[in-house]
Amino acid sequence: MADPVVLTGARPCGAVDCRPPAEPPAAPAIPREAQPVDYMARDYDSFLRAMLDLLPDRVPGWRDRTEADLGMAILELFAYIGDQLSYYQDRVAAEAFLRTAVQHDSVRRLLRLIDYRIDPGSAAAVLLEFQVTTARPLPAGFRVSTPGGDGIEPVVFETTVERVLFPQLNAIALAADAPDDTEGRRLTLAAELGDEFLPVGSWLYIEYEGRGEWVRTAEPVVVDTTAHTTAVVLAAPLSRRYPMPAPPDPGALVHGNGLPATHGESRSHVAEGTGLPDQTLALDFAPLTYLTEPDGTRRSTLRVEVDRLPWHEVEDFIDSGPADAHYRVSRDNDGFLTVHFGDGARGRIPERGAPIEVAYRTGIGTAGLVAAESLTQYVDPDGAITAVRNPQPSAGAVDPQPLTEAKLLGPRHIHRQDRAVVPADYERILLDGVRVGERTIAPLHAHARFQWTGSWTTAVVSVELPDRQPLAAVPDVRAAFAAALADHKLTGYDVRVEDARYAPLNIALVVHVKPNYFARHVRRGVERALSGRDDADGFFSPGRFGFGQAVYLSDLYAAALAVEGVESLEVTRFKRLGDRYPDRERDGYIPIGPLEIARCDNDPADTGQGILFIRTCGGKEG
Repeated sequence: MADPVVLTGARPCGAVDCRPPAEPPAAPAIPREAQPVDYMARDYDSFLRAMLDLLPDRVPGWRDRTEADLGMAILELFAYIGDQLSYYQDRVAAEAFLRTAVQHDSVRRLLRLIDYRIDPGSAAAVLLEFQVTTARPLPAGFRVSTPGGDGIEPVVFETTVERVLFPQLNAIALAADAPDDTEGRRLTLAAELGDEFLPVGSWLYIEYEGRGEWVRTAEPVVVDTTAHTTAVVLAAPLSRRYPMPAPPDPGALVHGNGLPATHGESRSHVAEGTGLPDQTLALDFAPLTYLTEPDGTRRSTLRVEVDRLPWHEVEDFIDSGPADAHYRVSRDNDGFLTVHFGDGARGRIPERGAPIEVAYRTGIGTAGLVAAESLTQYVDPDGAITAVRNPQPSAGAVDPQPLTEAKLLGPRHIHRQDRAVVPADYERILLDGVRVGERTIAPLHAHARFQWTGSWTTAVVSVELPDRQPLAAVPDVRAAFAAALADHKLTGYDVRVEDARYAPLNIALVVHVKPNYFARHVRRGVERALSGRDDADGFFSPGRFGFGQAVYLSDLYAAALAVEGVESLEVTRFKRLGDRYPDRERDGYIPIGPLEIARCDNDPADTGQGILFIRTCGGKEG
């Protein structure tokens, strides 16, 4: 047997792997140098120039730069998109800072972080007087407007309460001169009108010789069937006297069909639920009407119903659950609103096909200020209403707060202490005014101090009311003051409001009158200049002296010598009222305790509040 042929260089297949040797691995590619990024390139021209600068390195063979070239068109499109995205990026970044934000919703959200609310404004209010031929139930929302025309849009007002109008209330004569009581709050009408005609809270317009005023009933009427009269008690005293008819004088007339109305026109928006998260509804009319409540807060007229059930407005959906019927509102710079619904996790989603009804009113601010006798246009299908008028102009309008003003005042809000910590904080809360019913009352002076009762600390605040009445005579004011302080006090503190303590004075003067002046006229002038009873600008008038403020003799001399006809002056007694107090003429001032206020009313009926004795010399008699 012949030997096997062995090929030179070949390896037996059984001994080793006979596969051809693998090719050596390719060397890794050398990365290109990163091109520097120009972060200042933020518009169309800079983006296009940056891309053109990269072409020689990225595509060396591309040399065509004509506008008709497809590649150039694509580069220009990219530059355009970059310009738009840069603009949006800058706008979004700017809206995150109060100084650069320009959108109303952005400014509102930023200011809410420091508990500052932009004032949405308030609609003007007016009282309307109706004349009817038959009894006419009038629902809330009855529309009355100015005539308009010649390119001028009418100003629309709508009534805010429901009322039955009666022809017996068109014009009522007085049965006695009004007011017919010492408090000035009582009218006697020459007609028998029960509570069905004049329920408590009815508005009456009393008019005489082209002038008049609106008054409101405060108690049920009292009908005298024998004298055929009706007694009406008013919420506030009349400002003047009104005579009953006495021929040839027709006397005053009372118009009883009065209704309050506010500026704003009713609108509606109807849609259907999509069943999708974050549904929105853009309203077609603006600006939204806001009304001022008795406590001074603003109330929106926007109402949303989904499937005939009311939904509630919230600031945001942070605390809203999946089943909460909540919506929120955003506003653009032109005043147009968008209603936002939830996404199913934060706020309920309106069901698909569910009817959505949005009711609101439009009209706000000083655009609603109209003159007297200008609201005369109305539509009454029943024909029972024969005339409508506004005897007095509208009032109470407040324009929405501009964004520039809100951005200026908002940051200052955080510097205002909203918690009563030191005694001065308690004083400030009352001096800023407290809402009492429909009035805002601020004391003339307030002095706070802390007292330890053995169990806790009590903040005692002494106040002087503008009319100097004791708090016991106006218990609603005391309760309102105490409630305002309790809302701001620290935990563990108690509050108490008490009357100011007065320091009555005893002052005697000798006034030398110039020869050409009547002595009694000069004496009366000095009394008015010094007394705190007759003249609001008197030396001792309410508010002139505060807690602990001393009375200086030099100031008294200056006030008396300023009266015309006074030649010279001599103070013979200058002290506090009472035998135990010494005369302070030599000292030149009367010291007052820290919880006291100097007072000298010179009231003959109440000498305990200060005595002022004036003796005149010279001048003319008569």
